[in-house]
Amino acid sequence: MRFRSIFLQYIMPQMLLLGFAFMNTWFPNYTFLFIIVYIIVFGAIMYETGKKTFKGRAKDLEEIKKGNRIYKAKATEVRQLMASDPLFVSEMKGQLITTFMPFISLLVIWLMFSTLRDLLVRGEAGSLEMFIGYAILYETFFAVSLVTRVYQKIVAKRKGYSALMVLNDYVVTERGIYSERGGGITLKFPLKAKRIICDNKRNFIDIDIVQENPFAGKTIMRVRLYCKKVSDLCSKLKGKVTVEES
Repeated sequence: MRFRSIFLQYIMPQMLLLGFAFMNTWFPNYTFLFIIVYIIVFGAIMYETGKKTFKGRAKDLEEIKKGNRIYKAKATEVRQLMASDPLFVSEMKGQLITTFMPFISLLVIWLMFSTLRDLLVRGEAGSLEMFIGYAILYETFFAVSLVTRVYQKIVAKRKGYSALMVLNDYVVTERGIYSERGGGITLKFPLKAKRIICDNKRNFIDIDIVQENPFAGKTIMRVRLYCKKVSDLCSKLKGKVTVEES
């Protein structure tokens, strides 16, 4: 898993960057075709990576639904509790900025592309010089994207989690948790977590779950359950959630 993550995050992008530079230099008329092939191959890798996870979730959902119901939170209840949480808006604002950082960097790259290409790639230069110019051009863009990822990791380390997912509605059974509106998420018991936080004042339970993403490495997703009976539900969950040592 470690090698695959490094390959997908660093080695494969470098190979693709050199491929783009090569096509731009010696086969400029086929660059668009190369991009199409890249999208198809990348999409296939994404599909194969997520297929097993998707199948596992579908199987888990059926099993979780067979368990006796412990608690059910309707969307109206969750919305009311979110509205009464004084820190919810500020938390989501911070996450929104962090989430959109890569898209902002892509926009900057798009606006800079023509200017940088004119500076780095000279029409009268030889093929080797053009190849080096294109390679530097694409490496510049890779560096920008890398900076945004480092920034996201720093923010995640400071907060303690990479992303906050609030379940808009959910059901807790003896076998797990599922939500039809919250991204179709399923959490099967026994559940391994980094930590579980029960906040009676703000009416929620946070469960920090470690995830292995081949494109982002190890991340922590914080799943939030807003509920009216925090202490009661928390005591029941603690028997089914194993907190792993750091």
